[in-house]
Amino acid sequence: MKIGIIKQRFVRLSGGSERYTTGLVAALKKMGHELHVFTAQWDSSAEEQGVILHPVRVVGGFSFTRQWSFARGCQRAIERAPCDLVFSLERSLRQDIARAGGGCHREWMEQRYRYAPFWKRILLRINPLHAVLIRLEQKTYSPQNTRFIIANSHRGKEEIIRHYGFPAERIFVVHNGADYERFKPSLRPSRDAFVMLLVGSGFERKGVEFAIRALARLPARVQLSIAGKGRRGPYLRLARKLGVAERLEFLGTNARIEAVYADADLLVHPAIYEPFSNACLEAMACGLPVVSSRINGASEVIVSGQNGAVVEDPGDIAALASAVEPFLDAKTYAAASVAARRTAESLPFNRNVEETLEVIRKLKSERAAP
Repeated sequence: MKIGIIKQRFVRLSGGSERYTTGLVAALKKMGHELHVFTAQWDSSAEEQGVILHPVRVVGGFSFTRQWSFARGCQRAIERAPCDLVFSLERSLRQDIARAGGGCHREWMEQRYRYAPFWKRILLRINPLHAVLIRLEQKTYSPQNTRFIIANSHRGKEEIIRHYGFPAERIFVVHNGADYERFKPSLRPSRDAFVMLLVGSGFERKGVEFAIRALARLPARVQLSIAGKGRRGPYLRLARKLGVAERLEFLGTNARIEAVYADADLLVHPAIYEPFSNACLEAMACGLPVVSSRINGASEVIVSGQNGAVVEDPGDIAALASAVEPFLDAKTYAAASVAARRTAESLPFNRNVEETLEVIRKLKSERAAP
């Protein structure tokens, strides 16, 4: 089957979304499908994977012009390409199947308003990028433009139905999958410190402020490492104000993310919005318990007191600190580490690929029916 894949950044060593895309393409390619990738940015992994590239020119200058021009460019390129179906991993204008890996931007805006100061809410409203993303989202989540949607959490499915009225029977929930052969438990360093790790770019959305405030409520041996891209200044100032600057470390981006997990004890993910964090599954595969906010779709596979903990409100600092405290006990931690690994093993990446293929097969059988 000739499958068209829409992905603006088709690069291997980047965020969780990009790693997911390259993994999915590799699995589909291995099954014998011909992959056509419509992208504006790619690296050597495209040539290594043997995909057929369709470069899409974007209009630079502003983020909203890049988003809209990429969507329009994809639409024109797809009309000329010999694809049996089009599978989009972006907000785009027309496709057969859309994977809502980025969740629902309208819901993200609502959650951001809850935690943003008044002046920032005004800026959010006048920023044209958000208007463009919501407009593209309306196109993507329109029953006329998309036959099926794959959501990576039940919460994500509910958001799409609530905001856009997409038919529930045409949305399939496929949880993210863990590469538990790449990510695996390793011998933790012998030390007195207990290292909490937060992984992800976009520090405001990932809840870095909440993690630092929770750090100030935890024992002095607890440290916080942050891996990813974002503005560090405001958070360093907050850490100094709370007296925890010496217990905070920014790691930047690291291609060897496995080594970052190996040097940590627990993943903390108090996001204010997260469709389904790949970092949570990667950490679990490495044997790290995960403490996350309920609005993270990955919370659907976290059982509080077993493989981690879930807090209802990421801004509830007392609850966030209290959720971490039980894992400071060695016996509790050991049991949670084993349970976390088992959770990751129950959600292998090949299961995600197979369930995604089931949706593709369903579309194919519909078209074949008289």
